[in-house]
Amino acid sequence: MPEESPGPQRTSPESPRTPRARKDEFIARFESLILSGRFAPGDQLPAERELAESLGASRPVVHAALNELSQRGLVRIEARRGVFVADWRREGSVEMLLSLMSYAGGDLSPRLFDSLLELRLLFETETARLAARRRTPAQLDALEKVLAKERLLEPREARDVALLDYEFHHDIALASGNDVFPLLMNSLKRIYLQILDRFYGDFTVLPVVFGLHRDLVAEIAAGRGEGAAQAMRNILEYGERTLRRALGSRGAVCGSVDGSAENGGAENGGAEGGIGGSA
Repeated sequence: MPEESPGPQRTSPESPRTPRARKDEFIARFESLILSGRFAPGDQLPAERELAESLGASRPVVHAALNELSQRGLVRIEARRGVFVADWRREGSVEMLLSLMSYAGGDLSPRLFDSLLELRLLFETETARLAARRRTPAQLDALEKVLAKERLLEPREARDVALLDYEFHHDIALASGNDVFPLLMNSLKRIYLQILDRFYGDFTVLPVVFGLHRDLVAEIAAGRGEGAAQAMRNILEYGERTLRRALGSRGAVCGSVDGSAENGGAENGGAEGGIGGSA
């Protein structure tokens, strides 16, 4: 068990925090302690009352935060025994990606970036292939409407484009006819949007991306499964190339979050630079 406690937190009377804000602060603090290696897998956390006193938070706030950390796979709650630090690689959920990105200052390590790209190549090329074979007229119409929105879009913020891009990919998942694919997309939505916000920080990519979207919809409309899969691959690989080139041009370095305190994180400024995502 580590000797260092989270330490008391004082709240200025001029800026009172809500229970939600206190819970988020608790979660962020313990994510950092766990991912930095201060708490190792198997370590038992102090009792809720002790944690509440040391953080200056109420027990309900601490209880809610521990439950969320458990859902992410960072801790394991055992009845009548207590709360233990979990091995997040074995027990973590998709939500762990958000924890890792938060710990690294909003960035993905090179390894996680590559892992996410591999997932998207496997998953989204198949959704495109199936969408070409199974889409209904209504689903094709939904995709055409997204293309129309793209043609008329005058973005002011990266999030405007990110939301439209997510809608496009989610509509393809729906058109695949596989009920699980849209659910998987939904589970990754917050992570996708965070990455897409970075990608679409440069609006000069829009003509290329929107052109690739039109190519994909044309393949789906024609019922060409393999052509649709390749068109999706083109979209994802363009996003990867663009991001790697942009990051390389400014000499960005991305830290690797592997549970070791040596890799930095929230307490020492996190990773420098970092790798975002693809369209």
